[in-house]
Amino acid sequence: MNHLESITPKRNRWYWYLLVFGLSFIIANVIGSIPLAALIISKAAQTGDANMAVAIANGDIAAAGVDSNLYLASMMFVFVVFLFAMIFLVKKMQGRSWPQVVNGTSRVRWRHVMTGFAVWGALALLQLVIALVIDPDGLEFRFDAAKFIWLVIISVVMIPLQTTCEEFGFRGYLAQGIGSWTRNRWAVLVITSVVFGLMHGANPEVKEYGYGIMMAQYITMGAILGLVTLLDDGIEVAMGIHAANNIFASVFLTFKGSVLPTAALFMAKETDPVEDFLWVLGFGVVAIAIFARIYKWRFGVMNRRIELPAFEKPQAE
Repeated sequence: MNHLESITPKRNRWYWYLLVFGLSFIIANVIGSIPLAALIISKAAQTGDANMAVAIANGDIAAAGVDSNLYLASMMFVFVVFLFAMIFLVKKMQGRSWPQVVNGTSRVRWRHVMTGFAVWGALALLQLVIALVIDPDGLEFRFDAAKFIWLVIISVVMIPLQTTCEEFGFRGYLAQGIGSWTRNRWAVLVITSVVFGLMHGANPEVKEYGYGIMMAQYITMGAILGLVTLLDDGIEVAMGIHAANNIFASVFLTFKGSVLPTAALFMAKETDPVEDFLWVLGFGVVAIAIFARIYKWRFGVMNRRIELPAFEKPQAE
């Protein structure tokens, strides 16, 4: 095992992780928010209505009359800056390269990324086909060629960076820290999954469908990604799953209150959050079974203590 076992004692106390996340957040919201801020300011100046700026900031782009592709690109740019800020700070402050955070080695397993993407993407498309067969009237087909082409380009280029930012931060970096402090893989799984869910608490879906059911869905998704990471000894499969999930939600199927209000091919006229939660849970079980067969995972590894290298002399912090 490499991923959780690769930690060195260099600045590994909890406050260094808080500092890295805090500085990355500041950098992302100062530099990464420039396109979104420019969009808000220009729209407010154009209309002379300050409420437009509030609507854009809250993601209500339809009311503000903002192009959904432009909004998506500006929103994703924040995560791109966040990702590269984390990579830079972790390297400079704690001496870990980005592949070390990904899987504890010097190389990223890109085939694992593509496998995760392919399996989860296939499951998501299967769900869409089933929905079209069972209740075709429940989905509104809307195709605007010009908008859709740009949507695909922006989604394919930027969403994988957004999802990699979250995987790098939660299942990669934070998981390594928690693993080095607790030496327990179950603790890593539970804590990162709950934190992942709580960090999505400001999403518009929470306000639209309720805190309890959406937290259950976010934490379950976090647990699926976390378990995959622990079994595969790295975040690559989780990176592929997360990218496929968000690209599908952006390009193929959106719904009222979605955090990704795009010009997707289909709009769900009604959304049952409980049904969506059951789909996520089912996807997770099927996907993990498929990956376990492909990569010959051993679930008993979850009970194995995280053994860190023996350090001769702790480094000063």
